[in-house]
Amino acid sequence: MAIYIVYAVLGLIALFGVLIVMPAFFPARRPLPTESDYAHRIPGYWEWYYSTKYLNPIRRAAAGTDLEAHFRENRMPGAEEDLREVRTFTLRAVGDLMTRRDLMPPLSGGLWDEVGEYLFDADLVVGNLEFAVNENRVIEKLLRYSVTPSHARPLLGDERFGKFDVVSVANNHINDSLHGGIVSTCDYLDQAGIVHVGANRTAEERDQFPIIEVEGVKVAFLAYTFSTNSIPLDEGCEYGTNLVRFNALRERDYDPSLIRRHAADARNRGADLIVSLHHWGLEFEYYPPERIVSRAHDLLEAGIDIILGHHPHILNPAEWYYTRDGRRTLCFYSLGSITSWALRHPLHRMAEIVSIQIEKGTMPDGGRVVRPRAVTITPTYFHLRHPQTPRADHRIIPIFDCAASIEKGTPPSYLSPSGMRTIPRLAREYRRYFEQQAFAYR
Repeated sequence: MAIYIVYAVLGLIALFGVLIVMPAFFPARRPLPTESDYAHRIPGYWEWYYSTKYLNPIRRAAAGTDLEAHFRENRMPGAEEDLREVRTFTLRAVGDLMTRRDLMPPLSGGLWDEVGEYLFDADLVVGNLEFAVNENRVIEKLLRYSVTPSHARPLLGDERFGKFDVVSVANNHINDSLHGGIVSTCDYLDQAGIVHVGANRTAEERDQFPIIEVEGVKVAFLAYTFSTNSIPLDEGCEYGTNLVRFNALRERDYDPSLIRRHAADARNRGADLIVSLHHWGLEFEYYPPERIVSRAHDLLEAGIDIILGHHPHILNPAEWYYTRDGRRTLCFYSLGSITSWALRHPLHRMAEIVSIQIEKGTMPDGGRVVRPRAVTITPTYFHLRHPQTPRADHRIIPIFDCAASIEKGTPPSYLSPSGMRTIPRLAREYRRYFEQQAFAYR
């Protein structure tokens, strides 16, 4: 009997080794069917596919789709009728704010040095807080994050520049320390003066999404997540986060009724503009699956004006979308992870700061309109500290500016040797796969 147990253990070790080695030699070139949800995985297949994408991100859209042409041909708004009595404001957004064990002073002191002045100089600054803040239950595992307030603080702003105004807490890590962590996260954000949406301490909070007035425009914020990583919400607290199975392979498993209800409620409460933050999509794939694009269009038709997507830990394209009733809307399928912990591939640490100009005005026929007007995108890179550099701390850097400095022979002093090689490669990768004629870049 003992020998059979030894054989079984050796067999499992060999299988595990094959699953690790195979992706390096047999990477997937096109997306394969997956919900990318640990709760709905096929054992073995999920591990292999996740590993192959982690090591070799998939740069092509699914076979048989026209998604690559769809995004390539998307255009920025042209000259339309002149508005009267125009007022504008700026919303800037990022994707995932993920924690690191060492993202505390002094190593976080330079985190926002290169982008903070620009990012926080906006009327509204928005992001996705992808961890729980729970001083009583600290968890630092590969797939679970629950940290202390001192860990969270550097990620939410810098006293020299400002802080986030709104964060989504609807994501697959908000339940990592269970409902107690949901409550403590919301309490912490309240104390920090940061508006939060998507996680709920009580059943009533689910429908009490925030509406913020800026320049006379009432902006509603909604937020939803596709999963809680197979960690069930506490019994009796199923309202803890806004779950919508965005990634479902079958339509019968996708139910957007909560989003539709919230969008209608937002209009009834006087919202002029609805911004919805969606934690969705497939990790390490450059293009969203066709079903996500279709579902995004349906939600824009249902009344949402701007979708800010995150979760794939890699960038996706974005698009302007005109609804059937003539509204001009926007969807960013993935803004990437502006900070990260376990993501080591440089492509995983590439993200975007999007700056959206919102206009309010009067049409020639007297009708009032509030809509996104223009978008400027800043590609960024999360540069990890290096002990051999003079300023060894983590920081978020603008890729194009940094690449230009390297080309001129005046690289920033904080760049590590690997950073000197990586930044020009990332600039080329971004221009090849993510730069679109529909947007401006800086």
